[in-house]
Amino acid sequence: MKNTKIMTALVVLLAAALCIGAASAAEYINVSSGNTTFVFEKVNLTDGTESGTLTLFSEGSTPAAVNTIYADSYGNGANFSLYESSVNGHYGVYYNTSNYTKVKNGEAAFVYIWYPEISLKAELTTDPNTGATSGDSIDGKTINKDTVVSFLINTPYVGPVNASKAFPDGRFVSDGKNLTAKIIFTTPAGGKTTDFNTTSFANVNLNQSQNLAGYTKAGSNAAAGTWTAQAEFTGYKPFADNEKKKSNTISFTLQSTTLTITAAKDSVVRSNPFTVAIQGESKQKYAVYIESPATNEVNPTLQPGQSGFQSSVNNKTRPNNLSSYSVTAGFIYYDGYSNPIGGIFETDASGKRTIQFNTAADTEDKTYTIKVSSLILATGDVDAFDSSNYDKVKVKVEKGAVTIAASGDGSYYIGEEIKLTGTNTDSDVIYLFVTGQNLLSDGVILKALPNLKAANQAQEPGDTISVKTDDTWEYKWDTTRIGVDTGAYTIYATSKLTNGKSSNPTYDTDGKTVIAAKLSDSEYATISVNLKQPFLSAIPSATVIAQGDKLYIRGTAEGSPSTLKMYLFGPNYFNAESITVEDDGSYEKKFDVPADLSSNQYFVVIQHPMYNGEFDAKLSTDGTYFYIDGKNTGGSGTQYQDTFVVKGTNKLQGSQAADALTKMIDDANIDDIYTKLTFTVAAPYIRINNPGDQAAGSTFTISGVTNLAVDDQILVEVMSSSFTAIDKTSTSTTSGVSQTTKVVAGDGTENAWSVEVDTTNWKLDEYTIKVNGIEVDVSTTTNFNLVEKVVTPTPTATSTGVTPTTTATATATATPSTPGFGAFIALAGLGAVALLVLRRN
Repeated sequence: MKNTKIMTALVVLLAAALCIGAASAAEYINVSSGNTTFVFEKVNLTDGTESGTLTLFSEGSTPAAVNTIYADSYGNGANFSLYESSVNGHYGVYYNTSNYTKVKNGEAAFVYIWYPEISLKAELTTDPNTGATSGDSIDGKTINKDTVVSFLINTPYVGPVNASKAFPDGRFVSDGKNLTAKIIFTTPAGGKTTDFNTTSFANVNLNQSQNLAGYTKAGSNAAAGTWTAQAEFTGYKPFADNEKKKSNTISFTLQSTTLTITAAKDSVVRSNPFTVAIQGESKQKYAVYIESPATNEVNPTLQPGQSGFQSSVNNKTRPNNLSSYSVTAGFIYYDGYSNPIGGIFETDASGKRTIQFNTAADTEDKTYTIKVSSLILATGDVDAFDSSNYDKVKVKVEKGAVTIAASGDGSYYIGEEIKLTGTNTDSDVIYLFVTGQNLLSDGVILKALPNLKAANQAQEPGDTISVKTDDTWEYKWDTTRIGVDTGAYTIYATSKLTNGKSSNPTYDTDGKTVIAAKLSDSEYATISVNLKQPFLSAIPSATVIAQGDKLYIRGTAEGSPSTLKMYLFGPNYFNAESITVEDDGSYEKKFDVPADLSSNQYFVVIQHPMYNGEFDAKLSTDGTYFYIDGKNTGGSGTQYQDTFVVKGTNKLQGSQAADALTKMIDDANIDDIYTKLTFTVAAPYIRINNPGDQAAGSTFTISGVTNLAVDDQILVEVMSSSFTAIDKTSTSTTSGVSQTTKVVAGDGTENAWSVEVDTTNWKLDEYTIKVNGIEVDVSTTTNFNLVEKVVTPTPTATSTGVTPTTTATATATATPSTPGFGAFIALAGLGAVALLVLRRN
C-alpha cells in the first residue's frame, strides 16, 4: 500500500513537470531566418541555427560586434528572450553567428529586431467624407464641438503594408488575429472611455505603418473642457501587457459652438489696419461687414485677397436683405463711396477666420460696428441673414497726430541746410507748405520753392514726404536756391493735402468732391524759422610777415558754403587758393610766404558764393582773367564783357587788380560777397636786448623782438667768447647754454621772445649771445660780460637782420560802404596798413 502511494506521487510529479515544460516551450514564437521580431517577444530561431547568440555588427570594412544577445537555451533551435536590457537600444539585423565571414558569405541565419513603436496624432479634417487631414494638429489647441478631427495611429515597424510577407509566421495576421490598438480618451471630469462622440476607438486594426483610426466631431453633447487621448496596443500579449508601450498623450480643449466676433484691439489710429476674428462652426460661411455704414463718409475697407473670402459662390449664399449696401457678383459689400466694407468668409476646420480692415488718412474718426451673421439657406435664389445668430464688436478709429521740429535755434543763414523732423501717426505722407511776407496768402509748397506753387495744388511725388514705419519723417531743406528774401517764415506740416491754411476746402469741378481739405480737417503742426543773410569775416595772424615764414588767415563764413576762394595780389604777383569751410562755419588757411617774395604790401580778397552756392565772379580756367558768369544773373547766360586781366599782356597792377575784383563782386546782378585785408612782407629779423654786465652765479632773462610769426621756434645760444680749440691733453672749462624758445605775440607789430639763463658755476668771461631762426634763415648776435660785481648797464638794441621800412598796426573794422582797395592804396603811401573786413549789406 505504501509503495502504491509512492508510485502515484511520482506519476503526478512527472506529469506536472511535463506540463510545465510544455507551457514554457509555448512562450517562444517560432521564427525562421529573415523574419522580423520585436523587443518584449520570446522567439525560437528554428533554422540555420549555428550558435546560442544573436549579434549585431557595425558598418564599415572591418565590422565589429555592436551588441550580442545570448540564448535562453540552445539545442534543437535557439530560444531568445528579447528584453529591453539585452537589446540595449541597438536595433537592426542580428546574425546567429559571431563570425562575420559567414555573414559576408550569406551562410548565417538572421532576424530583424525592432522596438514596437506606437504614436498618436489628431489633426483637423479637411474632407469629412474621407477623413483626409490638413496636417494641422489640435494638440494643445482649442476646437469647437462640431470640428471634425481625424485620429491617426503610427506604428512604423509593427504594421507594414504587406504584413503577410513581413510576418510569414502569421502571429499578427492569420485567423483574424490582426494586431490591434485602442485610443483611450480622458474626459474633463477625469473619466476614461474609448468612445469619442458615437465613434468607438476600442479596436483599431494596425495593417499599415500609419493607420487612420477614425474621424469624427465631439458633438454637442460632449463636455466642454480639456480632453486627453493616448493609444496603446491590444490583442497581442507581449505588447499589450507592457505598460511602457503606450503612445504619446495629446490634449485639446472643446468649446461650445457659439458664433462670436472679437477685435484684436479696441481702437486704431487711422491709416493703420485692424483685424477681427470670428469663431463659428467648422467650414461654415458667414457674412462679415460694417453695420450701417455712412453714405457720405469714408469707412474702413476690406483687405482684398484674404484667406477664406468667397469670391465665387452659389447665389444661395448671397444674402437678399442687404439694405444700405451694394452687392456685386463677387459678394463684396460696398458703401456709398464704392468702398468694400464686407464680404462672405468661410471658417477653417477649427471654425475660425481672421479678417482685416484697412483705414486711410481720410477715414472718418469714429466708432465702427463690425457684425458677423450666419446665413439661412433658402429654396429661392438667395439666402437671408439669420437674425438670431450673429455677433458684433466695436472698433474706434481715432485721429493721429503730427509734430514738427527744426534743428538749431530757429535762426538760419540762407544757404544753410535746415533739418526738419517730426512724427505722423495720422497718415503715411507729410505735406509741407510755408507762409511768409508777400508769398501766397494761404501758403506755397515748401519743396517746390523757388516756384510759388499753391499749397492746395495736387502734389507731385517729389513734393511730399513719406512717413517711416516707426511714424517718423525727415526732410533736409536746402536753402541755397529757395528764391526768398531774409525774414520770418512759418512752416506747416499736415497729414493730408489741405487748402493751405485756409478754413475752406477746395472742391473738384463737380462742386462736391474735396480735392484739398480745410486745415482744421487735417492733423497739422507748425514751426517758425528766421532766415538771415550770411556774412564773411577774415583775420590774419599778423600784418607784417617775414620772408619764408607763414601767414594764417582765420575767419567765419556763415550760410554753409563748402568752400571759399582766396586771391592774393602784389607787385608782379598773383595767387589763387581754395579754402575749406568746417561744419560750424569756421575756416583756417595757411599761406607759406616764399623766401624770395619781395618786401612789399600785398592784398587778399576772400570770396563767398552766397545763396546760389556758386562763384559768379570767376577766374578763367587758365588763371589769366576774371569775369562774371551770366548764367546765374538772369541774363542771357553768356559771360559779361567787362573782364579784367591779372596775368600776362594788359594785366592790371596788383593793387588795381584787387580793387577791380572787389568792385566786380559788388555787381548788383550777382549775390557773392567778399572780405578783404592786406599784409606786408619784410626781410626777417631778430633783435636782442643786450643784457649788459651780469654778476656771476645770477639768473637773468635774455629777450628781444622779431618779425617772425607767433609760435615760430628760435634757437638761443650763449657761449664764452674765449672758447677755442685746444690740444686733447690740455684741460679747459667753458660755460654756456643752448635752448629753444617760441615766438610770442608782442604789444605792437613786433613779436617777442625770451629765455632765462642761470650762470651758476660759470667762469668770469665775455660771452656771446647768438639767436637763430629755426624755420626761417635769420640770425643775430651780441655780447655781455660775466663779472664779480654788477654795474647797472644801459640796454641797447642790436640787430644783424634787415629792419623793414614799413610797419603797420592791425585793426578790424566793418566798412560796408568801402567799394574796393582804394583806401588801402592810399594808406600804403602813408606807411600804415589797416585790416578791413567787409560784410555786404
